[in-house]
Amino acid sequence: MRTMWIVPSLVGALVMTAPVVMAQADDKKPERKMDRKPAEPVKTEGAAPAMPKPAPELAQLKWFAGTWRCQGDVPDSPMGPARKSRSTVMIRPDLGGFWYSGIVREDKAPDHPNPMHGMFHETYDTGKKQFLLLWVDNYGGWATETSRGWDGDKRVYEGEGAMGGKMLPVRDTFVKKGEAQMGHKAEMKMDGRWTTLGDEVCKKAAGAGPARQ
Repeated sequence: MRTMWIVPSLVGALVMTAPVVMAQADDKKPERKMDRKPAEPVKTEGAAPAMPKPAPELAQLKWFAGTWRCQGDVPDSPMGPARKSRSTVMIRPDLGGFWYSGIVREDKAPDHPNPMHGMFHETYDTGKKQFLLLWVDNYGGWATETSRGWDGDKRVYEGEGAMGGKMLPVRDTFVKKGEAQMGHKAEMKMDGRWTTLGDEVCKKAAGAGPARQ
């Protein structure tokens, strides 16, 4: 009879004490440490590449910077009858000094109710060792020309221009006539011969220096 009571009593005691023992065992377990290490910032080797600088040849264009008033003659040509012309040209260094940008605005006149307005951008091509001029206007025309730079007091640009859906050779010649005056002649090659589109003299406005970049 005792044996029957003892066994259940032992079993009961084990059952009753098991949760306590397990709880104590859990309390003694060491804390788990993180297996993963925190991500380290990615390191870049070497210094940042140096910013490019404008070609020193662009200093040749500094003389053009400012506001110019031009007047001259437009001879009779396939472009229209002969007439007088007056215009304002504003030129400034642009885009961090890598380009020079200009705006040309011709004055309206009774015999010329639709004056020409144009824009141009010029830089120096270090690969081809020449100046590059890009032109667009309100007649839908455009042109690209190149120049080797100053030859004494003369500077000549040659290239191609679009007119009436055709590409024709074009040429612009600038001549220094003092510190604040220049001559400009624009030509286009038609039917195998050079035709003058305009011949003018431009004077820089007093106190007109380079505009801000």
